[in-house]
Amino acid sequence: MMIDKMSRGKADRGWAWIIVIGVTIINLAVLPIQQSFGLIFRERFFSLNITATQTSLIVHLNGTITSSLGLISGLIMKKFTFRKVAFLGGLIVAIGICATAFAVSLPAIIITYCIIVGIGHGIIFPATNLAMNTYFRKKRNVAMGLSVTLTGLGPILMPLLIAKLLENYATTGTLLIIAGIAIHSLIGAALLRPFKEKEITSITKDNDITASSAESNENRILKEVKRLKIENVTDVKNDGANSKLLKERLEQNTSNFEQNLSENVNSENSKREKKSILRKITQHMDLDLLKDSRYVAVILGMGVSLVAETNFNIMIPFVLTELSGLERDSIATIMSIQAVSDITGRLCIPLLAHKAGWTSRNLYVLSLIGSTIGRTILSTWGSTYIVVIGVALIIGIAKGTKAVFQTLIIPDYVSLDRLPAAYGMQMVCNGILSIAIGPLIGLVHDQMMSYVSALHFTSILSLSCVVLWYMGGLWTFNKSIKKHSAKEEMSQTQENFPECNA
Repeated sequence: MMIDKMSRGKADRGWAWIIVIGVTIINLAVLPIQQSFGLIFRERFFSLNITATQTSLIVHLNGTITSSLGLISGLIMKKFTFRKVAFLGGLIVAIGICATAFAVSLPAIIITYCIIVGIGHGIIFPATNLAMNTYFRKKRNVAMGLSVTLTGLGPILMPLLIAKLLENYATTGTLLIIAGIAIHSLIGAALLRPFKEKEITSITKDNDITASSAESNENRILKEVKRLKIENVTDVKNDGANSKLLKERLEQNTSNFEQNLSENVNSENSKREKKSILRKITQHMDLDLLKDSRYVAVILGMGVSLVAETNFNIMIPFVLTELSGLERDSIATIMSIQAVSDITGRLCIPLLAHKAGWTSRNLYVLSLIGSTIGRTILSTWGSTYIVVIGVALIIGIAKGTKAVFQTLIIPDYVSLDRLPAAYGMQMVCNGILSIAIGPLIGLVHDQMMSYVSALHFTSILSLSCVVLWYMGGLWTFNKSIKKHSAKEEMSQTQENFPECNA
């Protein structure tokens, strides 16, 4: 709640728009290898005889490693600012791409691209998300739409640039140039100016209070023991008829009392330590979120659809090569057309949604339906170049819509101070689903020897998000969003106009 209160004063204005620029620079620098993965590695994979299943394994293992750092990155951002975390992530991505340039075998690609680049992405993306959601409250939709729209400029130009680079420098030289682009993410990270970490002072004070209360309890116990000793000795002195045996008994009783008291204190302390450790783990990771069935339904549905859509978007060059017989330059042109449609969707759909009052969840589902329609058309009439262009336009708009609203579903449901943990759990869920389900899409292709069946299977996985969400009772979820936003607006009004409350 401390970050939430601090952000209210500086939200939606001033440096907040510089944060949008910084996040955009980071995305443009580190995303090209992921967005143009199929175009970059297509020829190298053919020369290495890497199958569709192995390609899916590479794609989703990278995604799993990226997502598995979700909880860790949440803990890191509680200790370090999102600027420092973004610096580290950008540096690791650049190093990983450099190493991938010289990877000429499946194990080497797994180590360099999947592990090293995946770690970098897993560190940097939560930092940029937290920066955006920290600096924006009322204008969060507009800021996120502007950021993803500017980021969408990359896929328009990069496929054409990469096609020329591959023609002149082959895969190794192209990857080294992309690594040089990735290092520019450090410029964007430098713009992510964090708030002053006043919460650290608050935490320190709380710890001091806890320590002082523990010390006072120990002092109270020692004083009680001393009082009992004095009373016993006084009783012995006043009673002259008592013998030394009585005195020894009293001393023995006192020592037994001390021993029993210390044993009880030790056992209580050990129980408290165990409970405090479990409580700390639960609090730091916000595992209480998993008790909410609606939140679980949200992250499971988004996870399954994300696996399906990511696999399709990355495998587009392989799909167009097989179904449409297109070459490198034609594939790059189709990818650029899709990117233009993508950026159109990012610009227009949020404005229409804002005027019509559509929710992020409904627009996310609409984007999944649009992608499914595009894949169905491609699998049926994909041999015609005009049809492929039309499919690129449909899928581009759907992809742009999904890119804007997939990042807004969790913030609409979870308070700002719980966002790092909520994103962390979502990323871990995405990682598990990615490695469990993703390679199955490639396996379907290898078994059926066609991408037609793989595309239909991808659509089934994508639309399963809708089923999971309605099974999770997300109609109540809509009501909780409205209540949460109403409370938030009331608290902001009270803070902005305190004299009205006096």
